Amino acid sequence: MAHRVLIVEDTPENMYALQRVLRHAGFEIIEATDGQEAMRKSEEENPDLILMDMRLPGLSGYEAAERIHRRNPALPIVAITADALAGDRERCLDLGCVAYFSKPIRYREIVDAVHEILNRASGSSSDRHETETT
Repeated sequence: MAHRVLIVEDTPENMYALQRVLRHAGFEIIEATDGQEAMRKSEEENPDLILMDMRLPGLSGYEAAERIHRRNPALPIVAITADALAGDRERCLDLGCVAYFSKPIRYREIVDAVHEILNRASGSSSDRHETETT
């Protein structure tokens, strides 16, 4: 059975590209375009991992990640953001994200990280994977 990845992204071009590379890598994709929808789908759809854009309309990715992590700390959340200032990575990790990627998106690195995080989660949920790209 394929791992289920919830992609939370409000930019159609980024959503399409992430879907395409992750489907090609064998993942089942669930979509959300804002933080509220991400929270709802994280409960209803039982994803194995969330790729969360941190800048979303309405409820931000930061707020949604923090709320989802509080409710389900075992669910890995990977932050994807255009915010690449000092402290942004730490902020995301402090909210419960297990990895951080800055835009522009490097798709191969994200696919590799998703594989690694899910492999670790199935073997040992105590490991914390922290990834940063610039």
